[in-house]
Amino acid sequence: MIDFETARAALLEQHECRLKTVRLPLAEAANRILAQRLSAKYPSPMFDNSAMDGYAVCDSEGSLREFRITGRIQAGETAQNPLAEGEAVRIFTGAPLPPNTTAVVMQEQTETDGNRLLVNAEIQAGQNMRLKAEEIEVGQELLAQGTKLNMAALGLAASQGYAELTVYEPLKVQVFSTGNELVEPGHTLSDGQIYDANRYQLLAWLQELGLQVSDGGILPDDLTQTEAALAAAAGQSDVVITSGGASVGEADYLKQAIEHIGSLAMHTLAIKPGKPFAWGHIGACKVFILPGNPVAAFATSNMLLLPVLNKLAGKQARHWQLPKVTAKAAFQTKKAIKRREFLRVVLENVEVGETVVKLLPNQSSAMLRTCTAADALCEVPAGKTVSEGDYVSVYLLPN
Repeated sequence: MIDFETARAALLEQHECRLKTVRLPLAEAANRILAQRLSAKYPSPMFDNSAMDGYAVCDSEGSLREFRITGRIQAGETAQNPLAEGEAVRIFTGAPLPPNTTAVVMQEQTETDGNRLLVNAEIQAGQNMRLKAEEIEVGQELLAQGTKLNMAALGLAASQGYAELTVYEPLKVQVFSTGNELVEPGHTLSDGQIYDANRYQLLAWLQELGLQVSDGGILPDDLTQTEAALAAAAGQSDVVITSGGASVGEADYLKQAIEHIGSLAMHTLAIKPGKPFAWGHIGACKVFILPGNPVAAFATSNMLLLPVLNKLAGKQARHWQLPKVTAKAAFQTKKAIKRREFLRVVLENVEVGETVVKLLPNQSSAMLRTCTAADALCEVPAGKTVSEGDYVSVYLLPN
């Protein structure tokens, strides 16, 4: 059996982003993956400005409490006249600071009498001032290649005047299930049949990742039909994902079909759930075969398939995998097993600064309900047990 980390490393090493790029208007680039490095064209802030409504004052010693008001500056106006010692101007958030400003005093800490300003609090040099380029300097990296253009990233690009961005085309993924025992939800079941759950959980998950997803349906246990469907899918997709048909001893129509028209490496992984797992290609299209058990498909999707799909989609390496944190176990395991195990768990805050991991019941690889309740997958290394109070590694599932 192959170790989990060895398999993950091999998957990442063997797959590269080969997507085409397109240049889009900023408003159409939301949630796409940036295919260029963006550099700052302007400093941020672009000029010295006020961080709040109040008064810009000139007090070189920091000892004055009374000033003469000489003007008023709003956002969008210019500040050409420098302040002299003991002078102040009424100023608003985002407005440029006049030369010689030493601090901005919030309006709540002041009183006025005509053109006299009285300050009733200590004045710290530089307070409430946003200085030119203190956040970003011209030429500094603004957004790295591979950044997902979410709300914050698009706002930052817009703040620098970028009207168009070069992004990757979405990764095209087609999803199949395999097996004569599978039936579409809504249809009548015959003896020995079950409803297809894997395909629907995969379709939803892949859409959440921002990929371009298509439904290939259920492949019957028939070599000719399977080969034709996979060949057609490979011709119009970057990735094909199937579930079922990866275990030793199962009908090998899927394996035969892929090997006739492409290449396949089948592996037995030292993980639970999810021992059977395979990957290969049909031409330029990547192929991944997940286990047939719903929970095994859920676990291997999140722990093995997610990193490689994110890499193929062009995302930054630091966002390939689920976020990993350490927390205290509020459970114990009875015995060690020879495979690395991923348990479905929930996280609870029991006191300030303390998060504990609680084990969900029914950890069987066929029991999908726990996946809907889980906050995370708790990693238990091969040959290890968990005792209550131990610190364990957990991979946070998306909400």
